[in-house]
Amino acid sequence: MIHRPSFVNRTKSFAVVWLCLVCCFPMWAWTQGGGTQEPRTEVVETEYYRQAVEKLGPSSKVLWSEPGENSLNRWRARSIIEASGVVVSWDVDKLVVIKPEANGPSNFPGDLVVGIEPGWKSPAYAQVHSLFEQRKFKEVLQQGQAVLSLAEIPRWQQRVMVSEMVDSAMAIQQYSAAARVFKVLAQDSTPELLLSRIPLPWSDELLRVTPALTQEALGWIESDKPAMQLVGASWLLAGEHRLAAIDKLKSLSSNASPMIAAYSKIQLWRLTIPEEILSDGFLEWVAQRDALPVPLQAGPTMLLAHRLEQANQPKLAIAEWLRVTSMHADRYHLAEQAVRRGADAAKKLGDEELAQKIVQKIGSSFSLPKRFGNDASARD
Repeated sequence: MIHRPSFVNRTKSFAVVWLCLVCCFPMWAWTQGGGTQEPRTEVVETEYYRQAVEKLGPSSKVLWSEPGENSLNRWRARSIIEASGVVVSWDVDKLVVIKPEANGPSNFPGDLVVGIEPGWKSPAYAQVHSLFEQRKFKEVLQQGQAVLSLAEIPRWQQRVMVSEMVDSAMAIQQYSAAARVFKVLAQDSTPELLLSRIPLPWSDELLRVTPALTQEALGWIESDKPAMQLVGASWLLAGEHRLAAIDKLKSLSSNASPMIAAYSKIQLWRLTIPEEILSDGFLEWVAQRDALPVPLQAGPTMLLAHRLEQANQPKLAIAEWLRVTSMHADRYHLAEQAVRRGADAAKKLGDEELAQKIVQKIGSSFSLPKRFGNDASARD
C-alpha cells in the first residue's frame, strides 16, 4: 500500500522516482491496446462474419477488464483482455461482437469495457476521429455535427463520436457547447466509459464561468436526467447559486448510477477549505477515486491534484498529474493540462530540471506544441 502523505517532505526525490515510474509505465491509454491476447493463429473468416462487415463496418479492437478488488489491480496487463471483431452493439449492460471465425455473436459485459478502437463504418467518421487524435478540436466540432447526420451508422459509433466532440469542446473551453453535445449521451443507454467524458469542471474551470454559462446551468440542474443535473450543479458551485448546487450534489450522491453518485461526491471535494485537505479529506478522496474503474478516474485525479495544489502540497499534486499522463493518455486535453500544471509546480519549487523532464519525457508522448519545451507555464 502506498502512503502518499509520507512523501510530504521529500519533494525532489519523490517526484523524480515517480517520474521514472511513469516513463517506464506503458504509455498506451485504456483506449489504445496493450491487453492480453491469445496466441495468433491463422483465422478463416466465416460467411457470417463477412456479412457483418458488409452491414456494420470493419473489425474493431475491444479491451475489457477483469473485475478486481480495487483499481490498482487493473494496472496489470494480465487483467486486460483484448479481442477483435465486428461490434454489433454496445450499451450499459452488454457488448455484442462477431469474431472473424464465428458463426454467431459473442456477448460480453458492457460495463467492463475499458477501451475500444472502432473500425469506423463511414470514412467521414474515421476522418473526424483522425482530427481528434491530431488535437484539431475546432475541426472536430465543425465536422462532427455533419457526420452525425449520416444514416445507417451503428448507434455505438455515434456515441463514441459524440464523446470525442464533448472532449473537444472542453479542450477549447467551450463548456456550454460541451454540455449541449453531452445531452445526446445523457439521454441514451450510454456505457460508463463514454459517460465519463461528462463535461464537469475538474480543475480551475470555475474561474472562467460566465453569466451565460450560469444561466444554462440553471436549466441543466432542472433536467429529468441525473447526468445533466450533475453537470448543472457542478458548474453552479462557484456562484450565487452555490447552496442549491450543493443540495443537488448531495442528493445525487445517492443516485442509482454508481458513476453519477461517485462523481457527485467528488465534486463536493471543493467544499473542504485548503487548510483541512490533508487532515480531513485526502485519504478518503484517494479511496473514493481508487474505487472507480480506471477509465473513470481521469477527471477525479485532476481535481485531486488541483485541490492538493490549493493546499500548498505541490509534490503530491505533481504525483497526481503524472498519474493522469500515464493512465489517461487518451484524454488528450486532461493529459496535456496535467503536463503543464506539473511542470509549473516543479518550476515553482525551484526544480527546473524536473520541470524539463516532465515536459520532455512525458510531454513528447502527446506531441505537445513546441512552446511547451520553451515555456512550461504556457496556457491555452
